[in-house]
Amino acid sequence: VYRIKFNESYAEMKKGTNEWKTVLGGVLFFLGLTGVILIWQKHFMYGPVPHTFSDEWLSAQTKRMLDMRVNPVQGITAQWDFDKNEWKK
Repeated sequence: VYRIKFNESYAEMKKGTNEWKTVLGGVLFFLGLTGVILIWQKHFMYGPVPHTFSDEWLSAQTKRMLDMRVNPVQGITAQWDFDKNEWKK
């Protein structure tokens, strides 16, 4: 008689669903797809790193800024000791 009037018992009604597995699977799938797209873009769309990011270029640029005495009050040349030719401690 109970099953005729009610479709489920109270325990069956309060039982959790497995929907979280589907949601987590979808989120992980789209994260993986995004990672593949980013790797593809890095490999095929972007060119090589510019030469201005090399250590030699950055050291030459820093040396030129020190020679020009750029921003001597609070900038990079304020931290350079011109008498000893080294960084201040």
